[in-house]
Amino acid sequence: MLWHLTKFYLCFVIRFFFKRIQIKNAKSIKVNGPVIIAMNHPNAFMDPIAFTTMVFPPRVRYLARGDTFKKGIISAILESFGIIPIFRIQDGGKEGLKKNDETYDRVNKLLRRNKKIIIFAEGLCIQERRLRPLKKGVPRMVFGAMDAYNLKDLTVVPVGVNYSNPSQFRGNLFFNVGEPIRISEYMTAYNEAPAKTMNQFLADLTPKMKELIVHINHPHNETLIAHLEEIYKSDYFTQHQLNTTNLEDDFKFSTHIVTWVNKLEEDAPEKLKLLSAKTENYFNQLKQYQLKDWLIDPLKQSKITYLNVSLRFLVIIISFPIYIRGLLGSYIPYFLTAYITNKKVKIIEFKASFLMGIGAVMFLLFGLIQFFVAKALAPNAWWALLVLVITVLTGMYCLWLSPFRKKTFGILKALQLKSKQPQVFSNLQHLREDIINDFKNLTL
Repeated sequence: MLWHLTKFYLCFVIRFFFKRIQIKNAKSIKVNGPVIIAMNHPNAFMDPIAFTTMVFPPRVRYLARGDTFKKGIISAILESFGIIPIFRIQDGGKEGLKKNDETYDRVNKLLRRNKKIIIFAEGLCIQERRLRPLKKGVPRMVFGAMDAYNLKDLTVVPVGVNYSNPSQFRGNLFFNVGEPIRISEYMTAYNEAPAKTMNQFLADLTPKMKELIVHINHPHNETLIAHLEEIYKSDYFTQHQLNTTNLEDDFKFSTHIVTWVNKLEEDAPEKLKLLSAKTENYFNQLKQYQLKDWLIDPLKQSKITYLNVSLRFLVIIISFPIYIRGLLGSYIPYFLTAYITNKKVKIIEFKASFLMGIGAVMFLLFGLIQFFVAKALAPNAWWALLVLVITVLTGMYCLWLSPFRKKTFGILKALQLKSKQPQVFSNLQHLREDIINDFKNLTL
């Protein structure tokens, strides 16, 4: 019941929380028949909640750590959202593992009714740009469901979850849905050799999931890859005529970078180290001059002009009253959300989930307060509704103006560096060009 009451609000909140959110091949989930969705898990409750809002209908249930289900209202709320507890040995001990029999039974009954269920195939939540080894519990659940009610077929759909910045507000989120796997195709082999077939299924599922995410083989290359993604993106997108607003194109670009870095790590590690040192030097210099890479990009220099910065400051000045109104309506819930999250949440994988959850409650509460205060003072309810609409729209304007303002000051700093220290600016551009050329030469 609670889920039905909140699902539409959550759809709005999710699209507000992320700058861009996109799903590819959602039709693979929207099929008749039971579906198990095998997903990686970088971001606690955010992963399944965001996914649920993107594919609804149908409604998707999912498994979560059993130790989260505290007795009382918390457990009732989680259950109402379609969350099913599953226990690991480190969470609930042997007693917890015994409770999993009930979990498997619930899952099997749901699948018998053609429901869709997410399982986090890695068995843990961790913010890494790689796929961890899949747990053996995945094929046990899959084939156990086929056995339990003699299902004619069951579909397993691999899904890759890809964030631009998983712990932060206003990042990007791309759900990459892979091709369905028909379990009926494994059943002949399974009836003859169950253990061997379950291992084979896991071996088949792993590469299918890995190709749906940005998979970096070695953690020490993550910073280099992030730098290359920032430096090389505009050049690559222009060359290959990709769309900067399409997250699938973003994924293709990141996959290109990561594939080559993974390969170079094996074939030419010393050259990769030199490239890493050069990019680190470049970004250290950017930090020294308080600049972002896009301000150095030759393809962006048409925007680095005094005319452009003057027009941008004019927009900021003219819209200042709108900005102030937006702050008055949204600053307190925004501040409280950030304060509570930073104070209480110590595990980074839970940060975004709490930001979204606390923020959703805070903004709804303060919106209702403004509505009822206005209703008490205004001659009729329409004026109160207008106040609420203005609060939402000006709050969204604040959200847009904040990065706009930062970019404006960035342009001003770049212009000042170009005029006062032109050689420094030129050296930065040459260093940037060298990095791109070095990477291109290594990938030839």
